[in-house]
Amino acid sequence: MRVLLTYFGAFEGVPVNPTDRLAHAVHAHCEEHPEWAVEVILQELPVVFGESARRLNETIAAETPDAVIALGVAVGRNKVSLERVAINLDDARIADTEGIQRKDSPIVADAPAAYFSTLPTRAVVEKAQALNLPAELSYTAGTYVCNHVFYSLMHAVAGTTIPAGFIHVPALEFETGPQNQLVAHVDAGGVEGTAIPTISVEEAKQIITLAILEISER
Repeated sequence: MRVLLTYFGAFEGVPVNPTDRLAHAVHAHCEEHPEWAVEVILQELPVVFGESARRLNETIAAETPDAVIALGVAVGRNKVSLERVAINLDDARIADTEGIQRKDSPIVADAPAAYFSTLPTRAVVEKAQALNLPAELSYTAGTYVCNHVFYSLMHAVAGTTIPAGFIHVPALEFETGPQNQLVAHVDAGGVEGTAIPTISVEEAKQIITLAILEISER
């Protein structure tokens, strides 16, 4: 099975995006287990409205994956969140990395108001929780570029049998410290407040791997 795993670079308030390191850790982990018969294809997406969707669609067309998982960071959350619903709306207080700010803008004109993830979200969360891993179901991916990619992904695979969806991760432990101040943005799916919880890269890697293996088993 060929799984496309996308991740993001830095954006306002997130000078080092944990999805980069996490995606590469998952890729290496799957390579260490050839018996899983899983090939992970990595693709970084820009934190830019429009361009992120274009890059995603190009990669899907070029790689023809059997499944797609998009990763994003939600600073302030304390669990890996398997998102269930993508909405057809760009609306954020912060601009993307090219200075584009969108308010009350549809992502795709004359398209459905929302799409549901086709990943086995509940099964993955229940298996992760049984292993005491920090995972949850989420019903909001925000209205920033994460949701933009999530909605664009589901629109791209609509009518196909390709399992696809979006997973938010909290800040990871390597990001903490005064040299790397993180800022939570509710528009980006984060939880605004004074505390910034973290989980380990290992915990996050195990949950994403669980998702991949659950898809493979199905």
